[in-house]
Amino acid sequence: MRISTSKSEAMVLDRKRVACPLRVGGEVLPQVEEFKYLGVLFTSEGKMEREIDRRIGAASAVMRSVYRTGPSW
Repeated sequence: MRISTSKSEAMVLDRKRVACPLRVGGEVLPQVEEFKYLGVLFTSEGKMEREIDRRIGAASAVMRSVYRTGPSW
């Protein structure tokens, strides 16, 4: 298996910020605090509040759009 270091990042799941350098082929991968995977926002703290807020915001935007366009009948 080949890992593309230019497209890869590392994330540590912990309640506190922890430095954990991960080396692949002599290169250290950048460590991130959050990333989106299959449309879901993951954070290093393991909390889902930001993902829930993001989904509520998306649903609200759709509902506003539907309300503005009025009934379709």
